[in-house]
Amino acid sequence: MSRLTFSAAVLALFLAGTARPAIDAQATSPAGPYRTLNDRFTVRQYTSLQEWQPRAAYLREHILASAGLLPMPIKTPLRAQVFDERKHDGYSVFKVYFESLPGFFVTGNLYRPAGSGRFPAILSPHGHWAYGRLENTPVASVPARAVNLARQGFVVFTYDMIGYNDSRQLVHREFGGKRESLWGLSVAGLQLWNSIRSVDFLQSLPEVDGDRIGATGASGGGTQTFLLAAVDERIKVAAPVNMISLHMQGGCLCENLPGLRIDTNNVELAATIAPRPLLMVSATGDWTKETMQLEYPEMQKFYALFDARDHVLAVQEQADHNYNRQSREHVYAWMARWLKEAPADVRVQEKSFQADVPPDVLVFYGRPLPADAVTPAQLTENWIAAAKQQMGDSERPLLRAGLLHALGIQAREPLVPQLGAERTVVLAANDPALQRELTRLRFEVKPVSFTPFDAAAASKINHFETYNRTAAAMRVADIVRTLTDVPGAILVADGDAALPGLLAGAIVPVSRSILDVGGFDTSDDSAFIDRLYIPGLRRAGDLQTAMTMNGGRVVIHNAGTRFTMPRAEVEPRKLTAKEIILRLRPAGTR
Repeated sequence: MSRLTFSAAVLALFLAGTARPAIDAQATSPAGPYRTLNDRFTVRQYTSLQEWQPRAAYLREHILASAGLLPMPIKTPLRAQVFDERKHDGYSVFKVYFESLPGFFVTGNLYRPAGSGRFPAILSPHGHWAYGRLENTPVASVPARAVNLARQGFVVFTYDMIGYNDSRQLVHREFGGKRESLWGLSVAGLQLWNSIRSVDFLQSLPEVDGDRIGATGASGGGTQTFLLAAVDERIKVAAPVNMISLHMQGGCLCENLPGLRIDTNNVELAATIAPRPLLMVSATGDWTKETMQLEYPEMQKFYALFDARDHVLAVQEQADHNYNRQSREHVYAWMARWLKEAPADVRVQEKSFQADVPPDVLVFYGRPLPADAVTPAQLTENWIAAAKQQMGDSERPLLRAGLLHALGIQAREPLVPQLGAERTVVLAANDPALQRELTRLRFEVKPVSFTPFDAAAASKINHFETYNRTAAAMRVADIVRTLTDVPGAILVADGDAALPGLLAGAIVPVSRSILDVGGFDTSDDSAFIDRLYIPGLRRAGDLQTAMTMNGGRVVIHNAGTRFTMPRAEVEPRKLTAKEIILRLRPAGTR
């Protein structure tokens, strides 16, 4: 089964019923209460494939969900344009653009070997070099690797990061906000989608052997390489350069998908590529300086589970952050070994070349974007409209999976309600009088202890949402922890806890929920931003999806005039404590 589709193993967990959540205690950093991209991470240890493979399936889906790609967007026609061939000694260069989404363009250059046949292909994302895919310096040269790989018999596609060179529709470090995040739309997600569609483009070319495709890039391009290879098994060989580290996860917006690294890290994410061949190229002068002593041994453990230690290799250069000639030559040999059946000890030296001047290879140099190119606002509205359409068309287990990923919860074994749990009230409401009355009526009351959220500290952390739960998501996690002790209990919640309570009731079975939602409007994105901000929540169907997972009776009161919820008993007015008690007591009692 393709890793771009919903994992059968994880699907089976959802079909079995409500699953036990895996919620670790909120991780902290030595510098404060929250994790950061520069913390030193440790890698979970796995002793068998049976232990690792369900986790790997979860992580692949988690990457997709964090990118807004669960469910996968509809693959609309690429409408690819390949033109302006420039012939050189042993290869040709073409200008390329195609649509990854309607009116949204991927731009780059295609390097094709001379001669005919079906060639292996290399996808070549660039990093944050000043000139992007046209960077050509001793420290890093994208044209050098493209030209040399083409001369070696590979078709190569170099394409722009969003906001670089010909990719003019969005600003690289500025696009997006909380509304876009709610709907799973981000620069990082769009770049991953562009990479997936770039594989589609390569496979559409008659000269490309679609079963022999590799990917390599450095820095931010290295992040793109391992995330793409993790979720798309059509990438048979991966060579991320100067990137996979346990003490720096990537500093740009385009590397920090919302929610991506909650309870995980780059080594574990890249390990999902196993057992496909992986080359880790590192440098002594950047955050990969410990690769040979730390990250590589950890990666070898994952490959050992598959009895495939020879499928992973690490090398290191005495250099600063780079994709220099020495690093490139390691990659040439790795690609030749695995995509051209070269011997394991093959060595490939780079040959000199003359790079094309930028005006000769820029796609839109001296010409406008296509007339149907969308603006940032149009892209956002089109994305949200498509997401809403998919909510109606997608299978419920897929949306349920997306909801769990948005909450940072991994499904475990089914959780069965405890006998007599309906006499326990999990209380997430600030109402001492109600608690006293519940105790008098001999209900066991379990108040929820909420984790304090330090908004000031959170605001100082770059890409906070990539590594930490938001305040609303933490409230969900806190309620879930309490409910997990008494599955099948009654939940009563109000204030900031009511809507998280509805989400928590979708994770752990409850017999009844009574929730004061404080006039919430389910149709308004701004209401979610103000009161229930969780990245990806709306992309996964938010409270509507939660209700399809909740098997108990749900009473919602103090609802807004535009609050709609299937199956729930919705009342516009606020219930009194006495009315709540009446709804808690079993039928026939006084």
